[in-house]
Amino acid sequence: MTVSCKEDYLLELLNRSEGVLQESYPPVLGFLYTQNTRVFSDLYTELRRYYRGSNVNIEEVLNEFWARLLERLFKGANGQYLIGDDYLECVAKQSETLRPFGDTPRDLKLKVTRTFVAARSFVQGLVVSGEVVRK
Repeated sequence: MTVSCKEDYLLELLNRSEGVLQESYPPVLGFLYTQNTRVFSDLYTELRRYYRGSNVNIEEVLNEFWARLLERLFKGANGQYLIGDDYLECVAKQSETLRPFGDTPRDLKLKVTRTFVAARSFVQGLVVSGEVVRK
């Protein structure tokens, strides 16, 4: 199996993960998911960018994902109210204390960061070792 095949395989796993999310969440969450698909697709776009070697900070990407998701869900759950940016900023600042998603953001950040750092390092190592062997 070549480096390209391994890289393609890992990207395929990421694409498959996104596909499963898109198939399984709408029936469970309905409008809450479909109204916020952009938040999820942006997360996967950033994960692909990181994996392909872009200078992306995974922890920042995941923090931004949870912050955007909280804001969108909070607005959706309180649609009958006019909520200003100051109030949303206050909600965002209190999210660490309130922990609306429980331990999931922290656990997912740890697992995703470890997984992507290892996968990208592995593929980069294969590329370098291939270059060394060719010389």
